[in-house]
Amino acid sequence: MSVLNQLKDYRVVKVSLPQLAGSKLSLDAVAKTTTSPQFEVTFLPDQLHPELLDPEEFCLVTFDVAGETKSIKAKVVSAEEEAKLLLEMVESFAYIQKRGYFRVDADLSVSYWTIDDEHPSAKSVQTPVNISGGGLRLPVSEEIKAGTRLGLEIVIDSPQPAVVECVGEVVANYDDKGGRQLALTFVDIEDEDQDAIIAYCLAEQRKQLRLKVKLLGGTVS
Repeated sequence: MSVLNQLKDYRVVKVSLPQLAGSKLSLDAVAKTTTSPQFEVTFLPDQLHPELLDPEEFCLVTFDVAGETKSIKAKVVSAEEEAKLLLEMVESFAYIQKRGYFRVDADLSVSYWTIDDEHPSAKSVQTPVNISGGGLRLPVSEEIKAGTRLGLEIVIDSPQPAVVECVGEVVANYDDKGGRQLALTFVDIEDEDQDAIIAYCLAEQRKQLRLKVKLLGGTVS
């Protein structure tokens, strides 16, 4: 089956665009097959600047399907509209995700506590978190040493309600927009709980994309 069959309906993609300056510009977009091997990619307004693209280099379009990352190497055929490119596939390849997961910002109820404390006390996160199937980034009020293991309770409301209890290990502390952020990787999590998080991320990604596509005048099924 051609990878372009996966784009018969609008799908979320990441596009790496070669610039005349020699750099790469990575943008979120939606893609849909027109007439194989060509497909169109639509961007948000004011993001795409066709005059800055290097026509001698190839674009790379990537998206996730059932645990696989699909990649399409493509050349630019035309830029008929300000926010749209017509691309032609040159080659494609796929690989199964082993470590990386796409991340989404989400309004989830999250509580955490230090496992090694004699009398652990859970703290609740009141602001949005960033989550993927492999880990979590959340705002905290205090620095927590890298390597510390935290118990986590994550309440998921869609596509199926679930309460995920797992263990995360702190990998980094850093400041972001004036607040402290804590990055954790999941080190002890049941397969079904990880699947619930991945399903949530997929649903949230599509929800966010629908809003984007509405701005572009398209539809996502």
